[in-house]
Amino acid sequence: MQSFAETLVDAASATPLNEAVTPLAVPAVLSPIRLACAEVGNFRRLAQTRLDFDDCTTVLVGANNSGKTSLLIALRNFLSESPGFRAFDIGLAQWSTLRQLGEVWEAIDEDPTTDTKDADAWEHQHQQLLACMPFVDLWFDAKEGAYHYVAPFINTLKWSGGAVGLRLRLEPVSDSSDLRKLAWRYREARVPVRNLAKKGHAWPTDLLDYWLRHPADLRRIQAYRLDPAKGPLQSPEASAPQPLPPSSQPVELALLRQLIRVDFVPAQRGLGAEDDEARSEPAGARPGLFSNQLVKFARQHLNVNASAHGHSEALVEAIANAQASLDERIFEALQPSMQDVRILGYPGLHDPQGIHFRTRIKTADLLAHSTAIQYCNDETALNELLPEHSIGLGYQNLQSLSFMLVSFRTARLNPTQGTPAAVHLVMVEEPEAHLHVQVQRCFSTNAHALLCPKGAEQSHLHTQLLISTHSSHLAHGNKFTRLRYVKRTLASAAGAKPSTRVINLATVFGSDEQTRTFAERYFEVQHTDLLFADAAVFVEGAAERMLVPQFIARDFQALDRKYLSFLDIGGSHAHRLRPLVECLGIPTVVITDVDPVVPQKVRGRTVKVAVCIAGQSDLECGNDTLTVWHPKLTNFQEYGTPKAEDLEWTSPNGGKVRFAWQVPIPSAGGQWPSSFEDALVLSNIDWFKQLDEEKDPVSGKKVKHSGTLGKVIGLAVDYPNPTELAQQLHDMMHRGFSKGDFAATLFERFNKGSFACPSYIAEALDWLSKQLHGAGASA
Repeated sequence: MQSFAETLVDAASATPLNEAVTPLAVPAVLSPIRLACAEVGNFRRLAQTRLDFDDCTTVLVGANNSGKTSLLIALRNFLSESPGFRAFDIGLAQWSTLRQLGEVWEAIDEDPTTDTKDADAWEHQHQQLLACMPFVDLWFDAKEGAYHYVAPFINTLKWSGGAVGLRLRLEPVSDSSDLRKLAWRYREARVPVRNLAKKGHAWPTDLLDYWLRHPADLRRIQAYRLDPAKGPLQSPEASAPQPLPPSSQPVELALLRQLIRVDFVPAQRGLGAEDDEARSEPAGARPGLFSNQLVKFARQHLNVNASAHGHSEALVEAIANAQASLDERIFEALQPSMQDVRILGYPGLHDPQGIHFRTRIKTADLLAHSTAIQYCNDETALNELLPEHSIGLGYQNLQSLSFMLVSFRTARLNPTQGTPAAVHLVMVEEPEAHLHVQVQRCFSTNAHALLCPKGAEQSHLHTQLLISTHSSHLAHGNKFTRLRYVKRTLASAAGAKPSTRVINLATVFGSDEQTRTFAERYFEVQHTDLLFADAAVFVEGAAERMLVPQFIARDFQALDRKYLSFLDIGGSHAHRLRPLVECLGIPTVVITDVDPVVPQKVRGRTVKVAVCIAGQSDLECGNDTLTVWHPKLTNFQEYGTPKAEDLEWTSPNGGKVRFAWQVPIPSAGGQWPSSFEDALVLSNIDWFKQLDEEKDPVSGKKVKHSGTLGKVIGLAVDYPNPTELAQQLHDMMHRGFSKGDFAATLFERFNKGSFACPSYIAEALDWLSKQLHGAGASA
């Protein structure tokens, strides 16, 4: 058993959460058992949701309100010793059935607990009720060495390793007899109010409302064995959790506690600073963040006395000596007062011993004040110490979270009863809520290293970390193999409810390692928030990346309020992310260039040269996204007059992608631009000409525009013919023209002018707004 002193040394020497670690810092997986997957059903929006676990760390990503927190809470409720289910945790799709049961019970004329009539009907209702209840199927991948852990849960005498499954189900009643009692209690509660107007909301309005006042009914959980041959590890194609036979017998839950332990760190941890140091500290003042963790740890694992076993001898001796010295000092200080007390005959006329003191020092009490833990800014000046709350909140959070994880590990290794659990699942909800950006990237690796047992004799114990996050920095600190995308799915039929699906991003690219590597490296460089967005916008280059969000903010306010992810990836590579876009299924706009090219002979070989569109007969599209992904048109002229099916692509999963490229501009005489910059100028020729006449509001003198903006203005003035202007723009763009600088000069013009968004982009953004809001939402 690890002593507190050893634990402190271990925590101090462990790799901090904010430092990078080498792969050697995480021990190799030697455990004969691991949690492979969980299937959650009938819990909130998780109608039927499967989560595959990584061997070490699993990271849940996804947009707001997709179901990430629900997954964590479901696992915590089923696996913790104190389940906290509430009525509204029951899946929305089951509410109608429960209300119908309540209506049946309201019609009962006499107490059903006094007779045994209609036994079949009550048993049918019992099965109906259980079918509505939340459940979770846990599937473990176990080897023969884990037999003593899984023996209670296997259903064959010939087991030699493999999948082991069990179902945990919330069961308000144990049998049809208990159901009769519940039905009568509910009926008695409803009788006084059932004839009142519904708008009065008199309690209880229905069975769910009844359980809100009687949550104790939702605390009973039962465990059942599952057939591994029908489970997801043996049959990955299985689309639904296996049915549980009515005759299934429950397994004792205490046996599950020996198999798996769960710890949970919520996002709202109540972390905060203390009052100012100048204020007097009242009795019972709360310690700081790190001290809080130390006090909690000490109360659970460390309140030792002189006869304690399993703790550091030095620590026990120090406490014993301190207690003896304290007893003596207290006696000396109080002796004069106690002599006065003797005058009244206390403690007794025949008590020659008098009063003595024997204190009991608890280590937790020594730490439970704000100055127990102090920090030193300069190791050479140990007399210059600062109280904990004087240190930056981010550092306090980091220290607190680090020690919390160490405490979880210690509690797992030092159980109050029995041996350590074979599998330790630690769930951390949105750790970025209390961690600086610099820490988030390496959090998952370092956190798992802190949780893993250190000794070789504990190598059979397995530790798994489950994180939910909205941080792209934390997500990018992990490979795709560890990421699970939690996706909102719309109702597929009338009367059905929205639900959640978890997608294993490790399988998105299949066996295409090259594309997976490209995607992972791209996300590491771009820090994209695609995995958390409501919709995505792919853009061709820096200019679009700078200006398209400005057009959205100005012209599409409703769309601007959504979580959009902008990806600057270019037409040569956007198609490589097609598997990921197809997997995520969020509405996506791909804004790209038509890239006209013509084949030419250069030094004996044929190359494709970019040209300005001027009616050439041999024009081809040089954009890989348009030729490889969609619309794959063979005739270049068709890109100028695209059909509706050419612009929109629907994935097999139902996700929609709207493609946008340059088309002829009527206001520019039908001239067809070939790049975003061309389209921007040709759509606003008059506006750019007006800039040539712009005057300084103070001096009244004509403003002389320089740089890229000045060049464009000069061309707009010198070449009034749109065809000639387009050719000049094309030539200039291919002679070292800084597109990013040009876009930057237009930032300030959004408030001063009203130049139009190119129509091909505006139409695509209008499509995206309607996808997210419905028709008429672009205003």
